[in-house]
Amino acid sequence: MRAPWTSVSEVRTEQGKAPVSEPREKKLHPHPPSPRASYELRLRARHWADTMIVLGILQYLQTLLTPSVLRHSIVALLALLGSLIAGLLYTGRRHAVRRQLRHLRRVGVSPGQSNMSDQYDSRYDVPEGEGRPSIGRPVRIKAIYLHPVKSFAPVEVSRALLTKSGFMYDRCFAIAAEVTEPDPDPDSDPGTGARRKFWRFISQRTKPAMSLIKTELWLPHESSNPVDVLVRAGGCVLIRFPDPDRPTWPRRLEAFLHTWNPSLAPEFSFIAPLNPDHVATSPDGADEAALALRSFVIHGRTAQGLDMGAVSSVAQGLPRMKKFLGIPDSTPLTLLKCTPETLVRTTKNLAPLKHIGSPATHGYTDQQPVHLASLSSVHAVANLLPRENQPLNALRFRANMWVTGAPAFDEERWKRYRIVRKNDELGTPTRARVDAVLCVVCRTSRCTMPNVDPDKGVFDTDVPAPNRKKGRPQPSTTLMEHRTVEDGNKAAMGYMGMHCVPEDRSLNEAQEQDADLYVHVGDEIEVLERGQHLYGSTGDDY
Repeated sequence: MRAPWTSVSEVRTEQGKAPVSEPREKKLHPHPPSPRASYELRLRARHWADTMIVLGILQYLQTLLTPSVLRHSIVALLALLGSLIAGLLYTGRRHAVRRQLRHLRRVGVSPGQSNMSDQYDSRYDVPEGEGRPSIGRPVRIKAIYLHPVKSFAPVEVSRALLTKSGFMYDRCFAIAAEVTEPDPDPDSDPGTGARRKFWRFISQRTKPAMSLIKTELWLPHESSNPVDVLVRAGGCVLIRFPDPDRPTWPRRLEAFLHTWNPSLAPEFSFIAPLNPDHVATSPDGADEAALALRSFVIHGRTAQGLDMGAVSSVAQGLPRMKKFLGIPDSTPLTLLKCTPETLVRTTKNLAPLKHIGSPATHGYTDQQPVHLASLSSVHAVANLLPRENQPLNALRFRANMWVTGAPAFDEERWKRYRIVRKNDELGTPTRARVDAVLCVVCRTSRCTMPNVDPDKGVFDTDVPAPNRKKGRPQPSTTLMEHRTVEDGNKAAMGYMGMHCVPEDRSLNEAQEQDADLYVHVGDEIEVLERGQHLYGSTGDDY
């Protein structure tokens, strides 16, 4: 028997047997870490080291950046940012173009103050046949628009100078492209495949994005430098549109600094002189040349204009405009300027000479010198449209004068009217003490252009019917259904607005006063004569 304090091994040894060794602790051999785990460990170690370095640098800078040093550093940083901003503002294209306008003054209603801003108000919804709404609510001119470049966005003005050929600066430019078509000469052999090249004007009918090309009218003033190139040219039209090229960050920053709108895309702009008899044809302005006349087709008739493509500023802008409108590079494009020598007589819907005195003339307007429309008539058409096409923007119809106070379509029975001066407080020093009188010659027959949304540059349709893939164009579908009120023009897609011609008597009276025949917003319309209109019923020759 072993003593209580002896171990088992000692007992066995004492008995002559081999000692039993104690069991050894088992050693663990874990698997080596995976490559991904090793990478993450190294990455964490690197981040930790970088963090410690940054903290060390910050602690060091903290010992250096006293309040005075910190203030100087902030001032230096702000100065650097200011220099960068100034460089963008004063070296960018926008500033370079605007600098050329420094001796001119922009003409027109300020942005955000349009007289048509409330055009959708129900008080202008005066139904047809109600007669005059009430005594004390005369027919007034609500807004006046000029369209310096045909089919581009208009310029709203508070007053406009009326001439024999329409309002000054209205439709004085047009865009034309060179096209190739089969030769219609009956003497040519069809088998030869003869083709001819000619220039044809472009409009929103085929390029709806033209509605997005904005125009600004800039004219000389009393303090203008008389030797300035654009002052000698009588002013200019500034043409601007979204830049089709992919914008760089300096261009985006430049656009933001000018507009403070971060979502607004950069614009491209160029200048077209108003009276370019002799203008610079090289970028440095050293070379001058007389511009050549070019013939082009506009609505089936041949018109002429000065080819502005030779002007250096226009030549720089046309390629970019071509790209914006999706015109192939191989298609020549130019800007044409109407002159007094290129005006032509009207050949349809002739006004009586006993009233107008001499034959009506026009430049690049569709048919007659002046276009008038009533806001209540637009409301009447809007009420007939599908709900998704309401409200209807009156600016789709591109009238010169918009009137209010008359029932819908009452203007279609006017034959002559007087514009009674009521708003002389606008301060036009050369305004004649004469009321302009105009003849109304016909309804305005419509095409597809009113279908263009002027704010989006696309054609509008209604919601397609269940069995149709495409919607119907609007508002032309509704105009054709409800406003084809005569059959004088078989091609008309409904009627809206009236064509007018100024009478010589009021123009001559203004000339005798050595003054100008201005029309102001707020002037009243006095109807002198009423009657029926039928498109094309007056003949084609005076």
